[in-house]
Amino acid sequence: MKRFVHLLIAEILAIVVLAGALVFFLFNPKTAENTNYVFSERLATDIVSVDIQNQLGTIVVRAQSGGFVIDGIPSELVDIEGFIQLLTACSEVSALQKVEGKDKALFGLDSEQARINVTFSDGEAFTLLLGDEEPLSGNYYFSVEGEEGIYLLKGETAEQYLLAKEALCSFYVTPKLAVSSALSAVRDVVFSGGGLENPIAIESVTDGDEEVKQLARSFGAATHIVRGAGVYELDQSYGLEMLTPLCGMMGQSIVYYGLTDEQVDSMGFAEPYMQVEFNYKNGAGAAEHYVLRFLPAIEDCSYFYVNAKGSGVIYIIERLPFFDIQYDKLLLRWFVSPLLMDVSGITVETAGKTYDFAINQTDAKNPVVKLNGEEVDISLFRKLFQLLNSAASDGDYLGVLEDPDGTPIMQVTYHYTEGKNDDVIAMYPGESRRVNVYVNGVCEFAMRDVFIERTSQALEAIGKGEAFDINW
Repeated sequence: MKRFVHLLIAEILAIVVLAGALVFFLFNPKTAENTNYVFSERLATDIVSVDIQNQLGTIVVRAQSGGFVIDGIPSELVDIEGFIQLLTACSEVSALQKVEGKDKALFGLDSEQARINVTFSDGEAFTLLLGDEEPLSGNYYFSVEGEEGIYLLKGETAEQYLLAKEALCSFYVTPKLAVSSALSAVRDVVFSGGGLENPIAIESVTDGDEEVKQLARSFGAATHIVRGAGVYELDQSYGLEMLTPLCGMMGQSIVYYGLTDEQVDSMGFAEPYMQVEFNYKNGAGAAEHYVLRFLPAIEDCSYFYVNAKGSGVIYIIERLPFFDIQYDKLLLRWFVSPLLMDVSGITVETAGKTYDFAINQTDAKNPVVKLNGEEVDISLFRKLFQLLNSAASDGDYLGVLEDPDGTPIMQVTYHYTEGKNDDVIAMYPGESRRVNVYVNGVCEFAMRDVFIERTSQALEAIGKGEAFDINW
C-alpha cells in the first residue's frame, strides 16, 4: 500500500515540474503579418500512423483493421473523445502566422518540446517540431521538417502534442449514466465489507426472477427490494444516494493498467476493504456485470484505490457516499403496502376476535368484500385497507430481535391471489408505547401502539357500517 502512495506522489511531482518548465521563456519575438499556412487538411480517418515524442514520453498510434490502436493502452481503456481530438490535431494542421526570424534556438526549436510524425493513407507524411510557448498569447512556435519557416500554432492544438500517453486513458471506472436514473441502470447490487456486519442485497424487480416478483407484490409498484434478515421495499431517496455514485464512477487518476488478475489480487484486492457487485443496464444493450473492489489509499480513508475485477486497471477515487451505507436507511418505513387488486383476503386477529375479510375480484373495478360472511360497504373497506397499509416503523433500528413469547396483541395476515405466499404482520409489546412488529417472523423495527387502537376501532365500526378515523 505504501508503494502505491509513493508512486502516486512521484507521478504528481513529475507532472508539476514539467508544467513549470513549459511556462518559463526568455523571448517574445516580433511576428510577421498574419497569413494562413496550411500543412495538412485531411480527415482523421486518413491517418495511417502517428508517432509523438515529448517530454512526458511517447504516443504511438497505428491504423488497424478499420480502426486505430494506441501502443500500450488497452482499447477498452481509451478515452474516445480525447483520442478523436488528438487525431484531429494531427490531421488538420495550419499556422496562425509566420514568425520573423530564422534562429530556431530563440524559439525553442533547437531542442523541441515535441516531435510529431504523421503518415497518411496516400503516402504523404510530415514531421512537426514544437518549440516554446509564446508568452502573451499562449500559442506555440513550430516548424515543419523540409520547410524553412518558423510559425505560430494555436495553443489548443499544441497541447494535444504535449500530452502524456496516460492522458488518452478514460478515467471512467464505470460508463457514464446514459439513462434517466440510477434506479433504472443498477439492477442488482450487493454491498459487502466496509462498516457492514453483513452484506446488503438490493434486487431489481424488473430483472428479478419469479421469486423476486412475488416478493415485490407485498409493496405494490416497487422498483427494488432489499434483502436483509427480512424483505423490504427500497427507500428510493436514500437508494439513489447510494446507487448514483456507481454510475459513471470516475477516478482521480490511473495508478496502474494492463495488470493480470494475479497481479491485482496480490496487491490486496483479493481481500478488499469493501466490494460492490452489481448489474449495470445503461441503455438498450445487455446489462454488464461489475465487481468493484476497494482498498484505502491513505490512512484516513478519504481516498481509495478501486479495481473493476477483470479490468487490470487500478484507479484512485475520493470517498463516495456508499462507503458509509446504512442498512436501515435503505428500507422504506411501511411494512407492507400491496395493491388491492393483488389481495384475495385479509385476516385480522386481536383481543380474542377474528375479522376475516374475503375479497371477490371478479369485477376488478367493483370488488365485493365480505366480513365473516357478511358483505360490507366497499368504501369503508377501502379506508380500512388504507389504514392497514399505513403500518410503518418509527425509524429506529432495533437489530434483529429474537422470536417473541406469547400471543401477539394484533396480527394482520394478507392473503394474495395465485402465486404469492401470505404476509403476516404480528405485533408484540415493545417499549415506550411501542409495539415490536414481526413481518413474516422477522422483527427489526417497532411502531407506535396507537395503530392497534385505531385499527381496533375501525374493525368495530366497519361491521356496523359506520365511519371511522384512519389517522394515527
